[in-house]
Amino acid sequence: MMTVDDLIGDIVFVSIKNVEPLQEIGITETKGHYLIRGHDGMGIWVAHPGLVIVNTEDDNGKPLPEDKQTKEDLDATFLITWDNIETIMHYPEREGYDFPSEFDKQAGFTLKEGKNK
Repeated sequence: MMTVDDLIGDIVFVSIKNVEPLQEIGITETKGHYLIRGHDGMGIWVAHPGLVIVNTEDDNGKPLPEDKQTKEDLDATFLITWDNIETIMHYPEREGYDFPSEFDKQAGFTLKEGKNK
C-alpha cells in the first residue's frame, strides 16, 4: 500500500484545482511535476520550481542599471493544500523521479572491520 510518506523526496505529477492563490509566488499552471518535501494536515509541501529574486534597487531605493542588477536563486518550499489538489501521480521505479525514501537511508555510524579495537 502506498502512502504520502512514500512520496517524500520523489518527483510527482500534481494537478491543481485552482492556481489563483499560487500565482503570487509564480505558479501559473494547473499541472506540473514537483519534488515532495513533506506533508502535514494542511497539504503537501513541494519544492518551488524556480524562485528567483532580482535586486533592482540600491540600498537607497534608487533603480539600478540592468548590468548592475543581481539575481538570487532561492531554495523555497510552498504548500499545496489538500482541498486544492485534483490528483497526484507517482512514478515508482522511474529513474530521476523515484528516489530512495528518507526513512530507508542508513543513519548513524558504522565501524570498519579491524578498526574497532
